[in-house]
Amino acid sequence: MSGSERMGMTTDDDWHWNHYWRADRMSACPADGSTGNYVQAIHSGWTAFFKAFPDGARLLDIGTGNGAIAAIAQATATADGSHFEIHGVDRADIEPLRFVRTTPESLAAIHFHGRTPVESLPFPEDHFDGVSGQYALEYTDMPATVRELCRVAKPGARLRFVLHADGAAPVDGAVRNLQEIDFLTRKLELPDKARALMCAVSAFERAAGYDALLENEARRARQAYLSAARQADAYYPEAKCKEIFSDLLGEVRRLWDHRQELTLDRILEIIDAIDTEVRAHEARLTGMRKVALSSAAVEKLAKRFRASGCTDIVLTELHPPEDPRFWGWELTMEVN
Repeated sequence: MSGSERMGMTTDDDWHWNHYWRADRMSACPADGSTGNYVQAIHSGWTAFFKAFPDGARLLDIGTGNGAIAAIAQATATADGSHFEIHGVDRADIEPLRFVRTTPESLAAIHFHGRTPVESLPFPEDHFDGVSGQYALEYTDMPATVRELCRVAKPGARLRFVLHADGAAPVDGAVRNLQEIDFLTRKLELPDKARALMCAVSAFERAAGYDALLENEARRARQAYLSAARQADAYYPEAKCKEIFSDLLGEVRRLWDHRQELTLDRILEIIDAIDTEVRAHEARLTGMRKVALSSAAVEKLAKRFRASGCTDIVLTELHPPEDPRFWGWELTMEVN
């Protein structure tokens, strides 16, 4: 297995994806703020793909997460007055019907299979009329996945994948976000300084009597945190991922204002939860950078599908007319 193909394999326990999908969100990035699903630039390509399938088609969506692409397939069928049997698989521990609150009706008819690696699918041969994957295939052991998808797809089945690419907008955005996370958590050490602040102030304010040493420790911890927070505030206007800044700084301000109403354990628990959210986001972005495919790597992937019997293979850069930025590789084909 080549180095570029091995990049698609993971070596951790996917804790960050389990964490990510246990929330009221449909898609990863880039998401539309009003629908929670992918932006129109991504959405329209999938609608066109699913419109080509006849009534009664059986479809498989890999790396489905909380069902963004599967939901587009379902909505396409409903709009055309037809019906698809849709299965979504993900190796993460997904429960879309439990966590998605924005558009749960679009997910009710979809069969979700969590803890299901694409490299080993629980379906018989020649089972699906179509296979989809949005930023999914590249996270897998791609040689094994190609074999498995060709096994479960019917002759004549259509496959479409959108894959992360070197230099594409989501990957470039991930690089910038990672720099900002590093700035907040490692250079400024904001989560650690927030914990130190709350511990020192709690010790002073809840002491049995006045203690000058505890007061000095509280003052030093407060000054250290405020100095870091001011630097973060100064950076905020140019930040790309403003949510990380506002969530962290805003929650610490809220905890400070309500510290008398909360136990120290509860305060630290909330800070730890924010820190975990940031670390999960960092792990996801780091993974995105690792699996982003160069032109040579994606061409090799297309050749692997061809060697497995696929035909009518088309590999292009995805530049939707609604948004001419480079969103990744688009790979379509037919199973022979």
